[in-house]
Formats: sequence, C-alpha cells, structure tokens
Amino acid sequence: MKKMRIIILALCCFALVSCADEDTKSKPGESNELKASVHTSIEAVTYNQAIKESDLIAEVQIAKKSDTISGGNNIVSKTKFESKIKKVYAGGKKNQDIIDILQDGQEGLEIENYPLFQSGETYILMLMDSGDGQTFWIKGQVNGTYFVDGNTTLKFGNSELGLPRNNGRSKLGMLITKKQKEMTSNFQVLDTSALKEKIEKDANETAY
Repeated sequence: MKKMRIIILALCCFALVSCADEDTKSKPGESNELKASVHTSIEAVTYNQAIKESDLIAEVQIAKKSDTISGGNNIVSKTKFESKIKKVYAGGKKNQDIIDILQDGQEGLEIENYPLFQSGETYILMLMDSGDGQTFWIKGQVNGTYFVDGNTTLKFGNSELGLPRNNGRSKLGMLITKKQKEMTSNFQVLDTSALKEKIEKDANETAY
C-alpha cells in the first residue's frame, strides 16, 4: 500500500510539471512582436545653435529607406534614408541633389516615440556632414527636425519662444494631426511660411 501511494504521488507531480510546461509555450497564432521606444539622452540643441553650427540646412523630401545601421560606434541604431533636396538654406549642396540622412532609431525602436521618416514626407532639417559629403546626421536629433505639411510645420523636440507659432492661423493638415497622435513626446506647431522666412534670414546672417 505504501509503495502504491508513492507511485500515485509521483504520477501527480509529473502531471503538474507537464501542465506548467504547456502553459509557458506560445499558443498558435500568438504574436511575439514587440514595439518599444528607446529612451536616450537627446542633444539639447537650440534653434540658434543649430543655425550657427549645422553644415547643411535644407528642406528635403524623403525618397526611401535604404539601410539600418547598428553596432560598432552606434549605441543607438540609425535608419538611413535616401532624400532629395528641395531647397538649400545653408551649406554646399544644391537643390535637387540626392543625399543620405541618418535618423536615430529603427522600426519598432523609435527614439522617445518620435516616428521614423516615411517616403514622400517633407522635412526641414539641420544637418551635420558625416565626413563623406553625402551622408548627414541630424544636429540635435529630434530638436533639428521640422515636419512640413502645407501651411503648418511640426517641430519635433523642445518648444522655443522665438519660433513663429501657428496659433490657429492655419488649419492643421491631416498629416500633422496623424503625427501628433503618434507622438507622446514634445512638439511645437509652427507657421510654415514664417518659419521658412526666418530660417532663410537667420542662415544668411550667419554666413557673413
């Protein structure tokens, strides 16, 4: 009888272990995909500082994602985008030139919930030459990024008092509204026309 009890107890333990193991396995169709935001120290660069220190200030149209760069000296992965210059405000490039732009983060691991560039989007960017005259990274990361959508522009990063706010003068475009919903971090809505005039004026003054 004692031997029978031991056998029954052993069978019960085996059954419990098997059930626990089954519970830890993924169920059919269950997704393991994770979407996260990388929290990092964002370079606190002001507008005036970016105007003075950037190698290239330009309005660009994003053509396509061309690469993801990680490892090596890159603590944070970067996504490379082929882009066409629409207007140069400062720097040695020309309108219609094709350049590569490095944006911090990658798909599924965006920086502080700031979305990655998308094909067809237009940005005004404060850029630094990586050294080859073709590939540029963004001065101040998100703080040097301005998403242009018609009469309104969405500045990523910290708000600045000296920049021309929209203040309800123009209705927000659908793309701006969509970006705002995607972002949980800081941003500022600006008047596109007034911003472009200011950048052109400030860039010209800095050049002399």
